[in-house]
Amino acid sequence: MNAKLKHESHLYFFFLGVQEMGNENDNHYLPLYKAALHGDWITAKRIFDSDSNALTAKILGLHETALHVSISAGHSIEFVQKLVDRMSADELGIKNKYGNTPLHYAGVAGNTAAAKLLVNKNPKLPQERNSDNDTPLHRAAAYAHEDTVQYLLLVTEDEEDPIHSSPFTDEDGVRLLNLLIIADFYSIALSVLKRYPGLARKRDYNGFSALDRLVEKPHAFLSGSRLGFFQRFLYHYFAVTSADKASVHQGKDVETPDGSFDEYKNESLQFQFLQHIQKTKVMHKQAMELLRLLISEALKGSVLEADNLLGPPTRIAAILGIQEFVTEMIKSYPGTVWLRNMAGQNIFLLAVKHRQEKIFNLLYQMGTHNIFAASLADDLGNNMLHLAGKLEPSIKISGAALQMQRELQWFKEVEKVVQPSYKEMKNNDRQTPRMVFTAEHKDLVEKGEKWMKDTATSCATVAALVVTVVFAAAFTVPGGNDSDVGIPIYLKETSFMIFAVSDTLGLFSSSTSLLMFLGILTSRYSEEDFLRALPMRLSIGLIALFFSIASMLTAFTAAFHLVLFHRVRWITIPIGLLACAPVTLFALLQFPLLVEIVSSTFGPSIFYKESEEIIF
Repeated sequence: MNAKLKHESHLYFFFLGVQEMGNENDNHYLPLYKAALHGDWITAKRIFDSDSNALTAKILGLHETALHVSISAGHSIEFVQKLVDRMSADELGIKNKYGNTPLHYAGVAGNTAAAKLLVNKNPKLPQERNSDNDTPLHRAAAYAHEDTVQYLLLVTEDEEDPIHSSPFTDEDGVRLLNLLIIADFYSIALSVLKRYPGLARKRDYNGFSALDRLVEKPHAFLSGSRLGFFQRFLYHYFAVTSADKASVHQGKDVETPDGSFDEYKNESLQFQFLQHIQKTKVMHKQAMELLRLLISEALKGSVLEADNLLGPPTRIAAILGIQEFVTEMIKSYPGTVWLRNMAGQNIFLLAVKHRQEKIFNLLYQMGTHNIFAASLADDLGNNMLHLAGKLEPSIKISGAALQMQRELQWFKEVEKVVQPSYKEMKNNDRQTPRMVFTAEHKDLVEKGEKWMKDTATSCATVAALVVTVVFAAAFTVPGGNDSDVGIPIYLKETSFMIFAVSDTLGLFSSSTSLLMFLGILTSRYSEEDFLRALPMRLSIGLIALFFSIASMLTAFTAAFHLVLFHRVRWITIPIGLLACAPVTLFALLQFPLLVEIVSSTFGPSIFYKESEEIIF
């Protein structure tokens, strides 16, 4: 078991035990508690030999036995082994204040070795329930201990008693399935679901189905994973076999049936980040297989039951932007397109409202049905264009101006797919989509204007300084001029030509940059200006400013060489390297902003038909 988890587990139990210390009789066994906590068998044995009741005594406020404490601490399996040897099979099932047996503690702590010792002596322990009606298997799943979960799955029997149902059926089974999904154990969940398919149509004690829990895990799908550019590029080069090829009932590791990652990796996967990419792809494949099986089983019920099971999680997936989830739902059960929430919004209205372009793009894969999907309105009379006009703050876009640009892009795109009459349709508040957009984005326009002007003012100051410097340098050439004819002395030197060309480029680029920033400062700042005009001026200004600074420093290096190369010939190289430092620093500081502006203004649109497949 992971050392950190061991430490946290035993601290958790120790804290509860000390916090709930009761009367003086509890303190009588405090030395035994400490001995069990630290695996001190010599002290514990001395106590057991002198007190026959100490072995099964309930110590401290949680009424734990020494076996409970030693298992939760996880320091010494030898200590646990000696305790198990001394106790009878029935004594191994002694429960604490909350009905937890030592095997429950092994599940919480992820102490698989201790769990095996307990079950080997008392095979009935896996069926025991605590006061929350949880078996040790449920506890292990809740605390995400995969090895322990797989072992307890092998030894937990599918049987009922007069009080409890089977751990694998009804609410108990759904709770187990949900806990496995929450813990990202998708292949184990898939195996359990194949064994008990009826769980897909039921809910746990809190009213959550397995689909409800699965949609809460966006990272289990590619569209919800935050992979970098190179990670996403490499992602498609890893081949993955069937996600459910392993069987937990054969005692094998679910993700790696032979106990290693040999099936899913080769010698090229020695780097941790490559292994992470491959494990991520395995997880995605497992989650998709689980999703398909859940949908398939849900569709075996009535239409009303299918609507109740599939509708809510599909709408949540639309809000979160989980494209694979929504696509699979539409392909399997087209009726989900028309299912609405309490506000009368279906998945596409929600996609527009929450700015999830991956879901909105599915409209282009619906054939002529997209016309009907785009014609819906919610209970407040808002059509799709009204919702596009509402402000949706984004953490993906930096800067108020770029956020305003993205909002305009959404509004323009939705205008293309709705009926022409919808552009002037009024909602229940008697507002057209354009009126909604203007009212909702008034503050964002003001913030965008302030951000643009502050940025332009700062950059224009720098550009003006560069213009002044390079203009003055044109008339104070290095080495001076011939007094008789006024021709520069170093005119025939290559370095002088580099100086002249660099100075000229610096003057023109800095002037261009200055004009662009002045254009930003004198703009009208209407809503439409944020779509292309202002971002274009800012991007051209930043690029021109970068070239002007680079040209100015190149001219300086060339001039320095002309002045000193007669005495110190090697001076050019260090001066040139030093001149690269401020240029590189400027590039590093401004490059992320520049890339974002250029890509959002001139790059590919976020709205496009991602596949030729017709999903509806």
